[in-house]
Amino acid sequence: MSGPRDAYAATLGVDVVGYGGGRAEARVEVTADHLNPHGTAHGSFLFSLAGIALAAAANDAEHSGVVSAVHIDYVRPARVGDALVATAEVAERLAKEDLFVIRVTHGEELVARATGRANRRAR
Repeated sequence: MSGPRDAYAATLGVDVVGYGGGRAEARVEVTADHLNPHGTAHGSFLFSLAGIALAAAANDAEHSGVVSAVHIDYVRPARVGDALVATAEVAERLAKEDLFVIRVTHGEELVARATGRANRRAR
């Protein structure tokens, strides 16, 4: 299911698959525009990819999920041509907020792992 257009995701070339229901994926192929001076995917790009998946998972037709925290661990570098998938899933559903785990992978390899918190507010 697709959600509203995410202009920032589009700017980065990220395709969001799924929307709401506590789970979403964001997919992108690393290009030269995503690199840092070391020639690997910029950390802020990986953070953005994880954040885009988190936002898509936290929002749906009934709730507006306002992200209030994100922590990310970078595990391995990503390079030009790598097809990355960020998968966000609810790990804990609390009374007024959800805690998420976001995994950024290239194939079977873990590139980054993030956790995030989003408040659930009625639309």
